Amino acid sequence: MNSKKIFIISVISLALAFSSESSVFGYGGPPEQTSANNYTVDIISDDISYALGEFVMFSGSVNKYDEERNLRISIFSAGNDLVLSQTISVDDDGTFSHGVTLDEKFSDGTFKVKAQYGNSKTTITIISFEVISSNAKSVSQNNKIPDWIKNNAGWWADGQIDDDSFVEGIQFLIKEGFMKLSK
Repeated sequence: MNSKKIFIISVISLALAFSSESSVFGYGGPPEQTSANNYTVDIISDDISYALGEFVMFSGSVNKYDEERNLRISIFSAGNDLVLSQTISVDDDGTFSHGVTLDEKFSDGTFKVKAQYGNSKTTITIISFEVISSNAKSVSQNNKIPDWIKNNAGWWADGQIDDDSFVEGIQFLIKEGFMKLSK
């Protein structure tokens, strides 16, 4: 008779567990998915590469402004070492901008920027930028072929401009150091 009572109590307990709103196996089940508290942040930098000493301007927005929340911008080196962490305010319209000077704390390499709005880990956005030596940056900027030269080459290939006009463009590239002639 005792085994019948234990069996009946077990069946009733299991029935109650599965019929109640909370799950026995999930300790109340997963949290309800709602967009009511999903804060997000978008951040960009004004360029993708910089030289030491230059100024990086970060800007962006949050999807929901909350005067109780701050925005933290943290910059990490390629080795994931914290280089800089600053808390900034967000404007009432949900936008922000913040500048950082690339001083002696920075060196050549790629840096990760984490923007976190409030304390929740779900509000983190990550971007990156690169710091290159000022010599390498000026050489890469000087090697950009002007758009008008590209247009001239296309027009020359299509027969829309004469050889003399095209040669003038080539001479400009040589004079400005874009091209070098070997002897």
